[in-house]
Amino acid sequence: MTGWFFRFSAIIALPLGLLLWSPAGLPGLSAGQSPAPLPPGLGDAHWGMTAEELIHRLKAEKVDADDQFGYAEHLEQEPDVYAGTTADGKRVEYYLYRDALYKLFIIHARNQREPQLYRQMVQQLMAIYGPAQRTYDETVFGLTITHTVWQDAVTQVDLRFGGGFVFEVHTDRARAAAKDAALKRKKSI
Repeated sequence: MTGWFFRFSAIIALPLGLLLWSPAGLPGLSAGQSPAPLPPGLGDAHWGMTAEELIHRLKAEKVDADDQFGYAEHLEQEPDVYAGTTADGKRVEYYLYRDALYKLFIIHARNQREPQLYRQMVQQLMAIYGPAQRTYDETVFGLTITHTVWQDAVTQVDLRFGGGFVFEVHTDRARAAAKDAALKRKKSI
């Protein structure tokens, strides 16, 4: 009987421990404080920029799927990806659809302290944008990826962690929907 109890306790303790540190339980804006609007891009990169603008203004370079790193969004269909680095050395990937920027990936360095970095970033984003609209897990290539998502009418910010990385993904919702619709039409023909 005691063996069953300890196995059951272990099964309950892990999800309960994850729940207790869940990003949803982190503090956000104080009473009466309004969340900031989500940015239409990030820094000098804004939704709708062309590849030429990315190359000249941000010194981004075209990413070939066959190069050493490729690109982070492995599920991206028909990718048109450019990459650069931030002032502090993080890789930034710029995803275009019909020669217009619609998605940004900021790849934070592989880090053994990934859960702490993720929780810290969730707190920082909650302090700016208020509570996240949702947090969920998904399995991609056998890895569990945790998502914390903020969105407004224009932009979605999806903070992800898993596989030793923290990804900050900004998406132009209208262009992403247009690309998804075009890909669905293409598949149905």
